[in-house]
Amino acid sequence: MNKLNKNYHIKRRNTQSTANTGKILEAEKPLSQSMVWKLQKDFYANQGPEAWSKGIVPQYITTNPYISHLYAKTVFGYCRDIASSEDFEKNTTIYIMELAAGVGRFTYSFLKYFLHMLENSSLKGLSFKYLITDLAERNVEYWLKHRYLKPFFEEGILDAATFNMTEDEELHLRYSGKILRPGQVKNPLILFANYTFDSLPQDTFYVSNGELYEGLVTITEKEATVDAKDNSILSGFHYSYTDRLVSGSEYYDETNINEILLYYKDRLQDSAFSLPIIAFQCISRLRRLFQDDLILISTDKGYRNLLSMEKNYHPFLSKHGSISLTVNFHAMELYFDSLGGSAIHSIYEHESVTMSLFLLSKHPHNFLETTLVFQEIIESTGPDDFYVLKKALVPKNKSLTSKELLTFLRFTHWDARTFLEFYHTFLERIEKEEDFPREELITAIYQVWEYYFPIGDDGNLFYCLGSLLSYFGCDTDAIELFESSIEFYGEEDALYYEIALCYYNLQEFSKALMYAEKSLLLNPTFEESKELISIIGPI
Repeated sequence: MNKLNKNYHIKRRNTQSTANTGKILEAEKPLSQSMVWKLQKDFYANQGPEAWSKGIVPQYITTNPYISHLYAKTVFGYCRDIASSEDFEKNTTIYIMELAAGVGRFTYSFLKYFLHMLENSSLKGLSFKYLITDLAERNVEYWLKHRYLKPFFEEGILDAATFNMTEDEELHLRYSGKILRPGQVKNPLILFANYTFDSLPQDTFYVSNGELYEGLVTITEKEATVDAKDNSILSGFHYSYTDRLVSGSEYYDETNINEILLYYKDRLQDSAFSLPIIAFQCISRLRRLFQDDLILISTDKGYRNLLSMEKNYHPFLSKHGSISLTVNFHAMELYFDSLGGSAIHSIYEHESVTMSLFLLSKHPHNFLETTLVFQEIIESTGPDDFYVLKKALVPKNKSLTSKELLTFLRFTHWDARTFLEFYHTFLERIEKEEDFPREELITAIYQVWEYYFPIGDDGNLFYCLGSLLSYFGCDTDAIELFESSIEFYGEEDALYYEIALCYYNLQEFSKALMYAEKSLLLNPTFEESKELISIIGPI
């Protein structure tokens, strides 16, 4: 029985189109079994780090220093809880695992903050290892070669692995060569999933008049000319849903997941809901690996209660290179409840993402420290609140005082993107503004540099920081920043000139001459370098 058949045109959200006459590529498949997930997998495998460095896939809201600091605080609270437990194995390692870590930017700033907390607390000496994982082999190779991550690998607190969330049962750690298998790990797993579950296969269902329908997707080719600028994996395709009655109560093999279906069947009316089935299966395998002891922290666009699902239809496949779906965090809570676990969600409706925490433990524990920290985060300024505030404030930056800009920069925990957005305002004011907070800005420059993880994306932070430090007479550090700019963004005549000028200020004239000449090799007409060479004269 077909309850409803609705088409979505890829180009516009929530648009009902006329029947498609293009070639049918697949007909009436459960969403989790659709061809779109094969396209998704191939996209990430082919793009590798460039999916993020080129800005094809959004990442900022879940990789900025502000959210990394929130996670570090939460994990620190959790470690205080478990370290106080009699069951805690003090001589073994705590594993922190990040799923679908992408380019590694969150990993870097989290480790910076978390290590600082450990080193300055009663937990100093706690043994932990951060596992950065992704499906794409190119991403793993990128992490292993990135010089900013190299010290963490060498210190033994970071390791990397490819991890297929749809099937892998164990972890093969690439740096140490160790293999983590079920039954070998004694302490709990701390699991991160940011902008992760929204990109994994899900199933979708519809409830009407007390009946449950599965949403089946049909993919057809578009007859119209494809937009050459559309880099989505769904470019050139239409998709539509058909609802088919579900009979019986054993749709899945797992009883607890079938009970979630019945829960929604009894409580929703004329509404669709999705089930993050691969997320459930991934968590189930990690439960076996870590013996039913884990905490999951996840930030994503998601539903956190029944009210947010009322009158919804089947998911719109959001496209930004890859595809993503809104995550049913409420179903995740029901899943953890069925295992004897618990969940804490953001208490407000959020504009972009919601932040949720899920706990599962085979040991009796009240997790007071974890709960206290996390509730403080979600009741004050969580990652979505930060993003809303930032979007409102940054466009008004020229109307704020320099002190106010630096105050907000501290609030962001030294976010590089925010600094870049304020950069030209600072430049305009350094010489003109009376009582310009010079020393505060210099401190901010070093802090932003400390927590920045370069991937070669838009906005050359190294040059901006270096130009300011050079202006303030910090020439040695400015040189390091300019050289990093060359490493991540390539050679430029102006950059070589800036380095030459710094060496000139340091009275290292032979080096100044060498870099001025490098500048002229790239651009023989670069007048500033010619002038500097004439000033230096013969050596």
